Amino acid sequence: MAAQGPLLPAIIGYGLFQLFEDDEEEKLQLYLLQTKLESARKERVKTQGYFEVTIPGYLPDTFQRFFRVSRNTFEILCQQLSACPEMHTRVYRGGREELPLHKKVLLVLRYLASQETMLEISDKFNVTEYTLLKYRRQVLDAVYNNMMGRIITWPTQNELPNVAQRFNDMGQNQFPGVIGAIDGTHIPIEAPRENPQAYFNRKKFHSVILQAVCKDNMEIIDINVGWPGRVHDARVLRNSTVWEDGDRISGYGRFHLIGDGAYPLKRWLLTPFRDNGHLTAEQKKFNKSLSSKRQVVERSFGLLKGRFRRLKHINMIDIKEICNVVCTAVVFHNICISNGESLEEFMEEDDDLMPPMYPLFEQQERNAEGALKRFNIANRLRFL
Repeated sequence: MAAQGPLLPAIIGYGLFQLFEDDEEEKLQLYLLQTKLESARKERVKTQGYFEVTIPGYLPDTFQRFFRVSRNTFEILCQQLSACPEMHTRVYRGGREELPLHKKVLLVLRYLASQETMLEISDKFNVTEYTLLKYRRQVLDAVYNNMMGRIITWPTQNELPNVAQRFNDMGQNQFPGVIGAIDGTHIPIEAPRENPQAYFNRKKFHSVILQAVCKDNMEIIDINVGWPGRVHDARVLRNSTVWEDGDRISGYGRFHLIGDGAYPLKRWLLTPFRDNGHLTAEQKKFNKSLSSKRQVVERSFGLLKGRFRRLKHINMIDIKEICNVVCTAVVFHNICISNGESLEEFMEEDDDLMPPMYPLFEQQERNAEGALKRFNIANRLRFL
C-alpha cells in the first residue's frame, strides 16, 4: 500500500536526508521542504507589523512574559551581541535585506522562551522559516564563540572566600568552604539518527545531559553538555574540565564543591555519607547540611528551564546544534541573574534531574583526603 497522510513527509524527508547527509545547506533546505509537506493542508496567516508596532507597545510585564527577559536585559543582550563578528550586517547588494539586530535577538529569545514551532514563530514575526533558521544559527554561533567564555566562568581565587561565606550563610544550616554545587539534568531531545539507544535514559526518554556547577545565587559557573542520557553522572564528571581542574579551582583543598551520592568523594568534591542504616548523629547532620546547600543547583535548573522552556524538549536531532541551544540558554540565564531579574517569577520544579545512583566503583573513587576532610567537617558541624 502506498504511504499516505503524515507518513509521506517523513518518508520523503528521510530519503532526501540520506541523499544530502553531508551538506549543511541542503540539510536546511530539506528541513524546510519537510515542514512544508507536513503543513501543506494548514492555512498560514502571517502577522503584519508585529515587530514594528505590536512589540514596542507591550507593557513591561507583557514583554517579559513573552520573551522571558525584561526590556533592560534585552538591550544588554543586544549590546553584547552587537560586538560579535557573526552579527555584523553584510553590505547590501540586492536581494533580501538583513534583519535588524533587535529582530534577530527577539526571534531567538522567543524560540528559547517557548515550545512554539518554527512555523508559528516565523509567521508571528512575518519572516520565512529559512530566515528564522539562518538567524537562529547566527545568534547561537555568536554566543558560543564570543560570550560563553566570559559569562560562564569560575570565581577568581580572591573571590572564593566571599562565595564560600555566602554559601555558609544561606539557609538555616551552616556548611563551610562551599564554592559551588554540582548536579546533572536531562535535556529531552528527539531520537538521534546515530546510536539512539545511547540517548534513551533511565526515565524512558531520549536526552542529552547538562552537567552544571552553580554559585549560591544560581549563577552557573561551569557546564558540560552533550553526553548521551544513559551515561552515569560520574562518567560525565570524569570527562569534564571540572575533573581535570577541580583541585586547582578549589584552592588545593581550601574549598570544595558539593554533590549528591552519584559523585565520587574528593577533597575538592564532598558528597553525603552513604546511609546504610547506621549513620551517627554527626553524619546525619552533615548530610542534612550538605543537602540543604546543594538544593541551589536544582533550583538553578528549575529557573533555567522555567525561563527558557525550549529546554523542556529540543525538537532537533543534531547534537552539536542542541548543545549550542543549551549553551545559549545558560549564557542568557547568567545575564538575567547579573542584571537582577526576578529569581522566582519563572521558577519551576525540574522533573528531569538525574536520580542519584551510587557508582559501582565508589570504593575505588573514594580517596583518603576527601574522607578525612568530610570527617573533620562533620565533627565541626556538631558545634554549629
